[in-house]
Amino acid sequence: STYLVVICEMYALCVFVLFCWASVSHSAPAPCENLLRPVESLSFRDVEGRWALVSVSAAVPKYLEKMKLSDSGSGVFANYTDSTKISFTRISSVGDSCQYMQTDVTLDESGLSDPQLNISMTLIQSSCQDCIVVRLDKSPDQPLRLYLFSRRREVDAKELEEFKAQAECLSMSEHHVMDPTKELCPEQISRNPAASTESSN
Repeated sequence: STYLVVICEMYALCVFVLFCWASVSHSAPAPCENLLRPVESLSFRDVEGRWALVSVSAAVPKYLEKMKLSDSGSGVFANYTDSTKISFTRISSVGDSCQYMQTDVTLDESGLSDPQLNISMTLIQSSCQDCIVVRLDKSPDQPLRLYLFSRRREVDAKELEEFKAQAECLSMSEHHVMDPTKELCPEQISRNPAASTESSN
């Protein structure tokens, strides 16, 4: 009868819609999967030079309290003759002094690693064109910190919100944004004994 035909057509339509929905939901990556995609084919040119620290998130809130003591922060990547070996210097301004911590890291296609500290640094894709988002891990399932560096001292609200969403995907709900009005320390350690800049290893 006409009634049975209509019922069958409605049933077939429902099955088709459910099938399409299941296919889309299965194939579409989760939001966090998109937000945490690593940079592909990473090279030294992607990180070379100086970057200002804009924001940081941490799995341990105590680390953020420590970061709040710093007026400004930056990182400098410098190359050696071996293209896979990179010098990374972390620079912090604390009070009237500058603190420098240099470490040698190894470059591969997806990130950087510090063999001595057994820590890996993965660069995460970002919509910010002059930024790098660095994920610091003790192990693949133990993220420690997430850093937002930029060639600028501050980024726009949309770029910062993206970074916060990336951090929350790593279960890091607390963030600290650096004050862009504070001066950055010089890249090189001052050799002038009268200068207030000091080296801290």
